[in-house]
Order: sequence, then structure tokens, then C-alpha cells
Amino acid sequence: MRPEIRMDPRLERRIAEKRAALDLQRPLPTAILSKLADDLRVRLTYHSNAMEGNTLDLGETQLVIAYGVTIGGHSLKEHQEAVNHAAAYDFVLDLAQRDAGLDEAALLQVHALIMHDLIEAPGAYRSGAVFISGSEHRPPHQTQVPSLIADWFAWCDDAGQEYPPVIRAALAHDMLLAIHPFLDGNGRTARLVLNLQLLRAGYPVALLLQGWRLSYIRALEQAHHGHYGPLVNVIGRAVEAGLDLYLEACGALPDEVRRPLRAVAAECTIDADYLGWLLRAGRVAGAKRGGRWYVSVAAVRRYQEEVASGAIPTGRPRTDRGA
Repeated sequence: MRPEIRMDPRLERRIAEKRAALDLQRPLPTAILSKLADDLRVRLTYHSNAMEGNTLDLGETQLVIAYGVTIGGHSLKEHQEAVNHAAAYDFVLDLAQRDAGLDEAALLQVHALIMHDLIEAPGAYRSGAVFISGSEHRPPHQTQVPSLIADWFAWCDDAGQEYPPVIRAALAHDMLLAIHPFLDGNGRTARLVLNLQLLRAGYPVALLLQGWRLSYIRALEQAHHGHYGPLVNVIGRAVEAGLDLYLEACGALPDEVRRPLRAVAAECTIDADYLGWLLRAGRVAGAKRGGRWYVSVAAVRRYQEEVASGAIPTGRPRTDRGA
């Protein structure tokens, strides 16, 4: 019997509602799909590489990918990482559009594209031990990698199918990173594989934002120890961010992101800083644009009603002193 793993019910409900709204827009016009593909190529490249320490900002990443511009003050390695990730994203998108399954050859090709001209053997499993900085998890011996990857594919195709798509993708993401099959580039490869699995299940790509890096790393560490809820919620929030982007492009985004945070806080008589924490924690639906949070009155009212009825706890921001 599979273990019971749940997503935050509020997040689960929002994803279901937004997925249904997006499905009503299908098939999406070719012009919208093309614009989204170009936009996401840059966004995913920037955020995924930034999580690994790349210092190119979003605008610089776009210049490198689209025009081959060399940005002063950044290493050639950082430029190569941007070009490589964009190429790997294109490969993954092509697989999804052809409804091609992920097999070992595709997995190795994603890694080969990610690490092109960055390591000696891109697209090959590691031949030595690796360590994950800041983690207690110790990846398995290199001789176990091929058999563990075979088990991973078998789980994705069999036992993993018992889980809903977003939870299945989150669990598969943790399992692949726990194996840590490559010398370098595991995180970027695993995040693209995550998105391929989501695309094949009918979802848009998940926007795992660089600003979530700490919560993402902590969630992965907990998942490595068998506590999957935090990772499922982080991935769920990334899926919701992707849905918001698609719905916004279609002009069909529900009224979750239409007004500035402080204006809504004043109307709903809620502390603006506390509402900001609720948004960052994913407890209220909203989105960040140009460094500012936007949220709807309806989303805040729904949260307040759920708290008042006792359906959910209020929660509170954790401080360093209380952590």
C-alpha cells in the first residue's frame, strides 16, 4: 500500500481550479505558445542556473541566449551554462510536444546538453563518489547508479502512477536527486526532467524560483529523510506559478494577481506584512511582478473565512528566535 502523501489542500484546490481554467482555453493559439516558449526558455534558465550559483541576472540571461552577447564581469562558464540550459530546455520541449516518453537515452541527452563543454564526460553517469554540499544525505556508490536509475524508471512507469501527477513528479524529483547520478549538473537536469513529466501530464512547466532556493533545499533534505510534504508543496507552488503565467498569457487569469498587496490589505483589514508572509508561504494565492506582490480581495477573503470557520489554522511567520 502506497504511503499517504498530501499537498496543502488550499494549494491543491487552486491548482485544480487553474488547471480547469487553462483546459478551457485549449488548444492554445500558436502565437501564444511560441511567446510562452521563448519567455520560459529565459525564465527557467535564469532561475535554475541561479540556484546553482550563476550570477547572470534575468535580463543578462536573455541577452546571452537570444543574441550571444558577452556580459562583462561574468565568467565564460556562466555564459556557457545559460546557452546549455536553453538548448536542453528546447530538447525537453520537443520531447513533450512529440509526446515522447523519457527513457535512459533522453535522460543522458538532457545532461549532455546541460553540461556541454563544462565537464569531461557530459551525458555519462559518474564514475566516482560525490557529496551534496550542506546535506546529510550521502548518494549511493557509483557502481549502484545504473541499477538505481533502472529502478527509478520502473517506479515512474508503475508504482508512481498511483499518485496524482504533481505529487508523482515531486517524488520522482526527490528520488532522482537522491541517486545523484552525475558528477555535476544533477539539479538542473532533474528540474528539466520534472518539467517534462509535468508537461506530459498536461500541466505547464513549474516555475521554481531562485528566491525559493532555501525552502527548496530544505524541502529536498526533508524528503531525503522520508518527509515529503514540504517538497510536494514547493513543487505545487511552482506548478501554480506556471499556470498563472499561462493563464495570464491567455487573458484568462482569475483575479488573484490584479491589485497591489497593500491596497488589498487595507480593504481586508489585514496587516500588510502578515499578508506578505502568507503570500510567500503560499497560503494565499498571488503573484510577484516587478518585485511587488499582487493579490485579489477574493483570495484574502477566502483565507479569512477559512480561518474563521476553523477549517485551517491561522499560522504565523516564524522568527529566528522562535525557530
